[in-house]
Amino acid sequence: MKPKFIHTSDIHLGMKFNNKNFSLKEREKRREELWDTFDEIIKIVKEDKIKYLFIVGDMIESEYFNFKSLKRIIQKFKSIEHTKIIITCGSSDPYNINSMYDYVDFPENVYLIRNTEHVQNLNFDEDNLSIYSISFNKSVDSQNFQAVYDISVNEEKINVLLLYSDIEKTGNEILNNKLNVDLIKNKFDYCALGGKHNYNKLKNNVVYSGTPEPISFNEGDEHGVIKGYLEKKNPTFDFCNIAKRKFINRNIDIDITYGYNKILDLIKFSGDTFSNIKDYVRVNLTGTVNIDISIDEIKNEAKQFFYYIEFEDNFSYKNFDEKKYEENEFNIVESYKLQFENRCDKLEREAFKLGLDVLRKEKVVR
Repeated sequence: MKPKFIHTSDIHLGMKFNNKNFSLKEREKRREELWDTFDEIIKIVKEDKIKYLFIVGDMIESEYFNFKSLKRIIQKFKSIEHTKIIITCGSSDPYNINSMYDYVDFPENVYLIRNTEHVQNLNFDEDNLSIYSISFNKSVDSQNFQAVYDISVNEEKINVLLLYSDIEKTGNEILNNKLNVDLIKNKFDYCALGGKHNYNKLKNNVVYSGTPEPISFNEGDEHGVIKGYLEKKNPTFDFCNIAKRKFINRNIDIDITYGYNKILDLIKFSGDTFSNIKDYVRVNLTGTVNIDISIDEIKNEAKQFFYYIEFEDNFSYKNFDEKKYEENEFNIVESYKLQFENRCDKLEREAFKLGLDVLRKEKVVR
């Protein structure tokens, strides 16, 4: 029978979340949601009778983690005692002399990869399976990929590689700190990669699982785990989306003719209602805004229609009616506006907006 496996990475349990717009309450809630998704992985392993669980780097944020939380992980692993759990260390949980992992007793079904300079080999004869891996250590300038390239595998076995890595993108040049996929794709039957937060199938047998729960707005939409069967020369697997929320980027271009309600509606209806009340949304505002409209008022009103929303201000202000102040050359608003005309710097645009709010005392013209 072909052994079932789940491949995951970059779970980041205990993450601090440095998003400046997150409140302390939101950060704590998001940290707990990472735990919820980890629990979901354990649940899938148990219900689907998964034989092997591959965790390829960054299971925890060791800088902010504590032993109480680590014991929480251990209890979860004990609940799936019939599953072999192989853990490779990444940049957020590097294996070194200070590794928290060495101060606890993992259950017998957990195999921690402690080698950081040489490839470690684990054999599971009952499934004719041979697993190779090397952990990350911050004291080492780069991963020892040459040690991976030099591996001599047993062609009679199912050979699996677990590797926390970056990939090479410079043609045929081999870089010390980049993985050359072409040098491993024919050697291993399945290559489980970690260290990237987006799901990415590089080859039929070389895959980044990505983080099961998104961490920031700089990631894609697909977040979950890889689930499948190990087989010689023919692994079969699917990507399973299990994320509780998404981080979504949207762009809204504003025309100077748009009024208050028009802009508000563009924000409110920029996505489907279900996503708006469930996901993290960042809206990039571009274009030109009528000088008489308060975008801050619009933002505050828009918040009630979203679970979470933040904004990037990349628009400029302009008078809709350029002749409005011609009769009074000393009009304070027009004079102020002229000082910032044709300024493109984002900081200057923000200064202009703040000053304008003061001058018109946040009066909103709808």
